[in-house]
Amino acid sequence: MNPGASHRRARTYGLSAGVLLIGLLLPHPVWTAEEAGTVTVRIVYRGVVPPPVDIAVTRDAEVCGKTVSSQSIVVHASSGGVKDAVVMIEGLFDPKPEPASAAPLVVSNAGCSFQSHVAAVQTGVPIEIHNEDPILHNTHITYGGRTFFNVVMVANSRPISRTMRLRGVYRVQCDVHKFMRGYVVASEYPYFGVTDEAGHARILNVPAGDHEVWVWHESLGQLRARVTVPPNGDATVTFEFPGSGSDRGRPATQ
Repeated sequence: MNPGASHRRARTYGLSAGVLLIGLLLPHPVWTAEEAGTVTVRIVYRGVVPPPVDIAVTRDAEVCGKTVSSQSIVVHASSGGVKDAVVMIEGLFDPKPEPASAAPLVVSNAGCSFQSHVAAVQTGVPIEIHNEDPILHNTHITYGGRTFFNVVMVANSRPISRTMRLRGVYRVQCDVHKFMRGYVVASEYPYFGVTDEAGHARILNVPAGDHEVWVWHESLGQLRARVTVPPNGDATVTFEFPGSGSDRGRPATQ
């Protein structure tokens, strides 16, 4: 056997192992703050807006009133924008961003309704349940049909905190006052928003690249579209929900 050849093979093997080790030690490419952009989303409804429904109050009418008006779809009169739609940027982001703030999301029983009616939060961030009314409420939160949180809250009780670990839609209701309902949508990533009265949501610090935008509304359903976020730039997308109230809406422009 040629000693020189053996030495060369040993050097080759050592070089390959070294390259592999360096490859394992080098960090994966990640986006920087300078490469982040903004996504502006507009949600519109093109159908006839259903009229509000008046619900008779059978308990605590002295606080809640004799009737409560329920509006399944809130639409801006002039623009057609849809209020309280949740918008999320989905995809694989490396590394997974930590919650931007440890401040809890507050959901209050106030005026015999949940404030806010629809909210969004990043998984791992606590939510705080408050009772601001002078009456008893029973806050019951379900996830996938199963109880996540269920507690009686008397007047002037201390807030109760829980943390949502799973992404998805959580339904909030009061078992004492059946007309009280709301929703919290949890996302793994901090790129989300809830549309305002004009149907707009603006999501900041989104990593540059191609992402999927997911829209959810409690009555209208869901929509999805692809969006390209330029480095340190803006991307805009408009979604249209049809008048049928189904989830067969479409992205209108991008």
